[in-house]
Amino acid sequence: MKCFQTVASVAFLALCLQVVSAEVVNVKKCPGENDCTINEVTITPCPEAAEGNICNLHRNKNVSLSFDFTPKFNAENLIAEVVWTRQLFDTPFMGMDSAACNYTTCPIHSGQRQTYTYQLEISKRYPPKQYDVKWMLRDQYYKSCCFIVPINIVAGKAKTKEAETN
Repeated sequence: MKCFQTVASVAFLALCLQVVSAEVVNVKKCPGENDCTINEVTITPCPEAAEGNICNLHRNKNVSLSFDFTPKFNAENLIAEVVWTRQLFDTPFMGMDSAACNYTTCPIHSGQRQTYTYQLEISKRYPPKQYDVKWMLRDQYYKSCCFIVPINIVAGKAKTKEAETN
């Protein structure tokens, strides 16, 4: 009986972790990016990523973006730059904290894998549409870890698991 309870507890825990786990999203390497390897990028919540689709991020909600990276350079300090990237020009993502070391361990060391995690507010001022977002962590000499992730900002409330089953 105790064995059954243990198996049931482990199965329940695994199910709970799956529901709250982040989803790995598809990203593109920034043009000319040779200073870093982006190992994995996750956005929570983003159930669409499980099927390889672009994340629908709801206005007036928070999301967590996390990525594992391995720099090919050393740096005492990192600056975060996040922009909406367009053909003619880039537009800075308003309200971002550019002090990247608040969200990852500094100094960084070449060849050492680490994680950057940021809680991002999707403002109600952002127009609903699809965007390519360029996320860059760079040092003072512009050596960087950079990727582009497509997102879709949507109006309205996020669906919950409960609402989907009804």
